[in-house]
Amino acid sequence: MKRFTFLLFLLLTLGAAAHAQITLDDNNVFAPLGDDMNSGRRSDADLQGDTVKKTDIPVGYYVWHISPRFGDVVPATPDTLPHWFQNANLTDGYNGTYNFLGNMGAPRISRLYFERDERITHSSFIFAKPYDFFLKKPEQIFFFNTKSPVTNITYDKCGNKSTGEDRIQAYFAVNVNKRLGVGFDLDYLYGRGYYANQSTAHFGGTLFGSYIGRQYQLHAYYTANHLKMRENGGIENDTYITNPEAFPTRYGSSDMPTRLSKVWNRLNVNTLYLTHRYSLGFERNYDEEGNIVKVDHEKQENLHQDTRQADSLLTLNDTTTQLVPADSSAHLSLVSSQNERQDSVRYRTEYIPVTSLIHTLQIDKHDRRLTVNDDPNNFFTERYLPGDSSVNKTDYLRIANTVAIELHEGFNSWVKSGLRLYAMHEFERYTLPDSVPGVTWAQPYGSLVLATQKYVRNYFTVGAQLMKREGRIFHYDVIGELTTTGKHWGNFNVEGNINFNIPLFKDTLRVTAHGRIANEHPSFYYEHYHSQFAWWDNSGLNDIFRTRVGGELVFKKTRLSINAETIQNYAYFSALSTPINTSEGINTYQHAVGVRQSSKNIQLFSATLKQDLAFGIFHWDNELTYQASSDQDILSVPAFSAYSNLYLSFRIAKVLGVEFGADVRYFTKYYAPTYSSLSGTFATQDPAGDRVKIGNYPIINLYANLHLQRCRLYVMASHLNETFMTGESFLVPHYPINPMTIKFGISWTFHN
Repeated sequence: MKRFTFLLFLLLTLGAAAHAQITLDDNNVFAPLGDDMNSGRRSDADLQGDTVKKTDIPVGYYVWHISPRFGDVVPATPDTLPHWFQNANLTDGYNGTYNFLGNMGAPRISRLYFERDERITHSSFIFAKPYDFFLKKPEQIFFFNTKSPVTNITYDKCGNKSTGEDRIQAYFAVNVNKRLGVGFDLDYLYGRGYYANQSTAHFGGTLFGSYIGRQYQLHAYYTANHLKMRENGGIENDTYITNPEAFPTRYGSSDMPTRLSKVWNRLNVNTLYLTHRYSLGFERNYDEEGNIVKVDHEKQENLHQDTRQADSLLTLNDTTTQLVPADSSAHLSLVSSQNERQDSVRYRTEYIPVTSLIHTLQIDKHDRRLTVNDDPNNFFTERYLPGDSSVNKTDYLRIANTVAIELHEGFNSWVKSGLRLYAMHEFERYTLPDSVPGVTWAQPYGSLVLATQKYVRNYFTVGAQLMKREGRIFHYDVIGELTTTGKHWGNFNVEGNINFNIPLFKDTLRVTAHGRIANEHPSFYYEHYHSQFAWWDNSGLNDIFRTRVGGELVFKKTRLSINAETIQNYAYFSALSTPINTSEGINTYQHAVGVRQSSKNIQLFSATLKQDLAFGIFHWDNELTYQASSDQDILSVPAFSAYSNLYLSFRIAKVLGVEFGADVRYFTKYYAPTYSSLSGTFATQDPAGDRVKIGNYPIINLYANLHLQRCRLYVMASHLNETFMTGESFLVPHYPINPMTIKFGISWTFHN
């Protein structure tokens, strides 16, 4: 009741704020926001000579990402847009394409194969991939250039103190001057879990900064993340969800017994990143229409000197500023004289880089710890280390240095496109528990001192990149690289994309094609992993060869994407389940996990159609995906996946934006990847053991999304259809999604 009272209070507050924006002029006519109703008469402050000076805070900022390897600036959209705000904190993604364990911040994997990050080279710490909902990659970090300090606070909540979910995010950014900007980002997530032994608690912080100079640019950040998740192994019996009438008493979500209780999975993910470049080039002058002009440098210097004198005159003190206001005749005369000195020609000067020297440093220090304090149900099949309680930990350290030289597009007679040559060295160190012959345990029981083994890898990569980014019609970007350890020379990667922007019916048809050919050796943890319940040393894994092609057509609000891929020697995690008999007659299994490699060629195909329709205030957004896999036992995907969002979009009093509607997620049945608590990764289901299909169950959310100036608010009834239908409400085998819950969130941006 308190939660609904609070929501009602927020709605009334926004309504009052919206009403406050409705102003009347002297004739009782509505005045637009920001219009001066008193333009024909002066206020009391005006009559008193403006003794109190008003201070206006300049508002405005722009944001960008960077490419992780070379630090190229990539324009971005700030995460303050009102549309889809209600879905921003959903672990299954904006379009609901991710399978996850049910609780906020839990491990996830996309049902759409071509959305997954399947790269192996330069990405060895596989335990962090299922947490990409919370963890940010270098290319996802925002950098800011602000006119005034900007702060954003976002809070999401659902449920109560025993089962609910809370998340608070905040960032702050400020510019020291026009070139140097700094800031920080904080993120805290706590999901208590609607099912027993399912809690998640993640905390992350990022410090970032950038310097954009005339010839020198720098981007840097440091991020530290601690993730803690309680593993419950799934519920003991799916019938609690699929057929609750089979039991004499209906079980609530928190009452359903789970397979594990005292097992925790912890991750520490820390990254230090720095990329900088120094450019050599020349200055170029443009007139107001963008045409290149030649300027007399002596006259230009005299103009700069006059401008500096004028600036000093206008900024001596506040009294001088009041005596010479910006719109006074004295100022206009001064500006006029400046215009005469530059012969009525206005221009802007831009520095054009011709050659750039680039250096990028990235240091990753991660670790994973699995704590098993109790296993009463014999959930784990194997035991490789002694003791009833053990801590299984692996440490990972990576130091990567990249140096590159870039010849910018259009300035070299022997290569018209942009050319980038680079070399990279990677140092990787892995630490695993080990059973070394002759080593005895310091204590035979309880706290164990384990032997450890360190593995060191050094990788050398050389590559080249060709790109054409100038012009409006035709662009391309091709990169090729070779990676070696000094002994193994098989790793290479060649990929590229090409796009055309074709004018059509007063709009633009965008045609994009892309492709990739790669030969990669399975990453370290496919070869070696040691813990109490899982242990393997695979020295005979073959290289994985991938060929991918795809294309995309975009016209207005229609987007069609087609992708195909062939994989040879696909390496994957496989769940192994052994049935055990129970007196209750419930099918129970012991669990293990291992690495397998297929000798087959596996083909995958995908076609996705995105279509957004609008009829006045009525909007209908759709995304339909068809997928096919030549081997559903090894790499299973749903044949059909859909997302549909039907909503009304309108404004109240021209200031309060409202989106009210419902969206639905759906996919056909398939053998979805299961989750392994042992490895903390997703794995294929055991064809000879515990194997189930999930899908053919819609998930419907009803929401209201409000936006008033710098404030965003949403209220959502998540999994609404749970109140009137039953079915296989699973996104991962044996891990049901949360029952119907009321979610709300608020986000506010401040400038001060």
